[in-house]
Amino acid sequence: MVRLLSPQVEPPTEHEAPRKAPMSVFLATVFVVFVLTLSAADSVGFVPNYIDGSNSGPSQNKIALSNLPQLGGPLDEAVVSAEPARMTIPALGKDLPIQNPATKDIDALTEVLKAGPARYVDSAKLGEKGNMLLFGHSSHLPVVRNQMYKAFNDIETLAEGDSISVFGGGKEYIYRVTSVRMADAKTETIDLSKGSARLTLVTCNTLGEKTARWIVEAEFVGTVPSAD
Repeated sequence: MVRLLSPQVEPPTEHEAPRKAPMSVFLATVFVVFVLTLSAADSVGFVPNYIDGSNSGPSQNKIALSNLPQLGGPLDEAVVSAEPARMTIPALGKDLPIQNPATKDIDALTEVLKAGPARYVDSAKLGEKGNMLLFGHSSHLPVVRNQMYKAFNDIETLAEGDSISVFGGGKEYIYRVTSVRMADAKTETIDLSKGSARLTLVTCNTLGEKTARWIVEAEFVGTVPSAD
């Protein structure tokens, strides 16, 4: 009978180096420690944006589409429009009321203009696409009792780039002058068709003149809130 004897294992001597842990165990430990440290730092806001994914990098020049609100709206959304109530022309120091008569009768409009410039009834309102036509008196007589006869005095001196503001519906609508010209009332027409929002001012070159008209055209720039 052969007796199987267990091998004798001798403890390492004091001069023998201890065995090292496998490299895989070391790398796994380092990874776990890194993840735990990163998670702890992120919870208190110490992780840079370009690490946690909330931004593409320090330049902060990108944004995820998912971070934007829903874009667009119903196609039949109602247009918010308002009648003009007042206008200012800073270059001329003018602050004028605006009338909104519903008539096209010449005699009736003549009476309306005594209270200030008026919007032509078929022209665009504030907030609408198209041309808003405002017309008013001008006079260079030495004595004029009703100052509204001088409402549009000197609009022919406006230059390209000058601003005109029209107020209504709680907003200030800002326009930029694009052209100033004289026209013959017998042949000139004003385009009121839809399209870009714009503004046209018209006046006689002198009070009582039957043919010559000054025409100032301006393009819409934008709006700002107003107390008017």
